[in-house]
Amino acid sequence: MTPRARDASLRHSFRALALLASVALAFASPAPALDAASSRASRASRPSARQLLDHDASWFRAQMQGGAHNALDPGRDVSDQVGKTTCLPSDAFVRVAGDGKTFSLNGEPWVFAGWNQWEVLEAASDAPPPFRHLPLPGREHIVRQMNEAVDAGLKVMRLWAHTITDGHALQTKPGEFDENILKGLDFVLAEAGKRGLKLILAVADNWYPVGGVDWFVKHSPSAKTHADFFTDESAISLFLNTHAFLANRVNSITNVAYKNDPTIMAWNLANEARCQGCAPEVMQAWIERTCEAFKKHAPNHLVGIGTEGFYGEASGFAGENPGLGGSDWATREGQDFLRNAATKCVDYAGVHVWPDDWNFPGTAFQRRFIEQRIAATRDALPGGPKPFVLEEFGKTVSPTEDGENAPNARNGRATPTRVRYFESAYAVSEAAARDGALAGTLFWHWYDRGVGPGKYGVRSNDDAFSSVERHARAMNAIARVPESCAVSSDEA
Repeated sequence: MTPRARDASLRHSFRALALLASVALAFASPAPALDAASSRASRASRPSARQLLDHDASWFRAQMQGGAHNALDPGRDVSDQVGKTTCLPSDAFVRVAGDGKTFSLNGEPWVFAGWNQWEVLEAASDAPPPFRHLPLPGREHIVRQMNEAVDAGLKVMRLWAHTITDGHALQTKPGEFDENILKGLDFVLAEAGKRGLKLILAVADNWYPVGGVDWFVKHSPSAKTHADFFTDESAISLFLNTHAFLANRVNSITNVAYKNDPTIMAWNLANEARCQGCAPEVMQAWIERTCEAFKKHAPNHLVGIGTEGFYGEASGFAGENPGLGGSDWATREGQDFLRNAATKCVDYAGVHVWPDDWNFPGTAFQRRFIEQRIAATRDALPGGPKPFVLEEFGKTVSPTEDGENAPNARNGRATPTRVRYFESAYAVSEAAARDGALAGTLFWHWYDRGVGPGKYGVRSNDDAFSSVERHARAMNAIARVPESCAVSSDEA
């Protein structure tokens, strides 16, 4: 989704958390043991400049609407907090099922419910203010959410395999990477693997210059424009070298190379790549080349494109694109959904739907967008059907909308309009999953208590998250997998 819609949490959470911090000064309580335990893995290896000291973590951990919910064990390290798993085989790679329409794990058909999470590597590497304003150390937030995800029956997390923050870049210059941030990604993979969560990693982003398309253009001696990313030899080589580097990295915690780690379900080529004004052939050639390279770098992992799912002008489906008053803007973004998804080395068809960004209020457009692309993937995809994933969807909630921000019984927000959008998307998805025409969903996006929420952020005490939990139960029933499995004391 676009940067204006993302509304990254640091600006929106700062005022609220500054208020929490001011209250903390009046009501601060003694720091629990986790204050020391959670920092053993981070403080010893990082200078004090990277500590998040702008909020009172001890106070926040005691608040029921904040850290006391889903609290970690204060007597154990942040990396030793596994209570349950997804029940999925952590050592099995996700494959495409024999019928081509869904995924499989250990030879069994599998569908999933999951979530998108924003600025994960910033949190995992404890990016300091002003980049992040978190009430707890970033790794503590990540572990808390993973534990809550497992409890809720969610199985897959989608995240960026890079930071988007100026001054805190994963790749500082071509071929040079920030080891601290890489260790943050190691931590995310290790913690997800312990719980049996599967990850989808986006290698680049269309909208943000740090780690995004424009970063590769900037560092190419011959590329000049955003569109050059898709044709410029130096930019493409730099992009492919970045993925090769990540695929071959050996995790400093698990000692497993990323390319051999079954925790990684799939790689997205790039989040919402657009080549504005380009003929569809330009992006198609880029998809074919980069996808083939990704498969060589990490043959055990699936590949998805990461685009919204617009149709090209000559596709015969251009009328299914967003565009008020006959506008054809979406046909001019270089995408061509069916042709792109049919690329031989692309393993699944994914779409993103954003009624707010595209000026289509109401659930009818969202429903139609999803239903049409499910049907097209099933019935009209050249070469036969592929698994279909609703990779991003969401609904804005403005801080000024009193009805949406009304408190609920769980000290969260009622967000009734967002609930309608979520339930509508989930109703379409569940019906398609039962028919074998949809393989997974990932809502945009989830924040831990006390973080965000920005316009799109969902917290677990919001009413919308109750819809997420209900949907996860439905998808797990379709997949015939348990919600979660307890970890024995011997395994913990």
